[in-house]
This record gives sequence, C-alpha cells and structure tokens, in this order.
Amino acid sequence: MTLWFLARAAGLVALLAASVAVALGAAGSASRRDGRAVLQLVHRSAAVLTLALLGLHATLLVADAHVDVSLGGALMPFTAGYRGFALGLGTLAAYGFVVVALTGALRGRLAGSARAAAAWRGVHVAAYGAWGLGVGHGLLAGTDTDRGWAWVVYGLAVVVVAGGVVARLAGAEVAHRRPLTRARREAQLVGGGVR
Repeated sequence: MTLWFLARAAGLVALLAASVAVALGAAGSASRRDGRAVLQLVHRSAAVLTLALLGLHATLLVADAHVDVSLGGALMPFTAGYRGFALGLGTLAAYGFVVVALTGALRGRLAGSARAAAAWRGVHVAAYGAWGLGVGHGLLAGTDTDRGWAWVVYGLAVVVVAGGVVARLAGAEVAHRRPLTRARREAQLVGGGVR
C-alpha cells in the first residue's frame, strides 16, 4: 500500500505544481518587465517539477500491484485495466505537458521567426487543455475524490489557474490601451505586419 499512497500523493502534488506553472504562464505575459524574470523562473521550475512528479506518479502506479496498470496501459490512453477512461485522461494530460515543455525549451530558437513564435504560442496554449485533462483525471480516478480535503486541493488548483487567467486578461486589457500597442496592432492591420 505504500506505493499506492505515494502514487496518489505524487499525483496531487503534480496537479498543484501544474496549476502554479499554468497560472504563472498565463500571468507572466501580463507582468511588468522588472518582475518577469523571477516569474518565468518559478513558472519553469514548477513545470519541471510537474513533469518529474508525473513521471513518479506513473512509475509508482505501474510498480504497484494494488491496481491493474501495466506499462502499456499507462502509455497508451484508455487501455489501462484500472479505470481505463480516467487513466486515459491522465495519460493525455501527461503527453500534453511534455509537448508544452518541449516547445517551452525550444522557445528561444523559435523566437527568431514570427511564424515560429505564433506556432509556439499555439502549442504552448495547450497547457490549459492538459491541465483540464489532469483535473478530470484526478476527479475520476482519484480514490480520495469523495473526501473534503481532496475537494480543497482541486478547488485550490482551479482558483490558482483562474487567477492567472484573470491576471492575463486584465494585463491584456491594459496593454490594449497603450499607445504603442495600439499603433503596432493598427500597423499590422493596415500594412500586413510590423517587423
């Protein structure tokens, strides 16, 4: 049972770390330049912690004889013998986070081209979907979902991400009203883009 308890704990802490990473990623684009470096460092650290905990979570579940999760069931969505649909959501969430992390690691190389930067943003925004799949996985597969403290953890995760999204939207509204931002947007509409 020790592996089972550790696997559950790793999964819940991974959800919280992912929530911090997603929220800071959202809020980071709206932050002022002087605090952005620290915010990005914490964002990336939370993302790396998320991946490490997801790896530990999956490894412990495969190693535990208490549940029927084979290596193939963990890697191939919706094929696990134990709560196949719920575990499939978790597998898709993990794959989504890996793709987002890989594109995040390549961001510096992609920033040289407007097209590549736009593609990066398109892929990186998938973190919201991966996070949502992770929440769904936890709610459906979690054996502690019926406990009050688990609802507090899920609620905290939702509040953290919602706060990041609100900060992003508020920052976008402020940036939208800035004269330079407005001029660049108008130049893109009229002239086909600013280099």
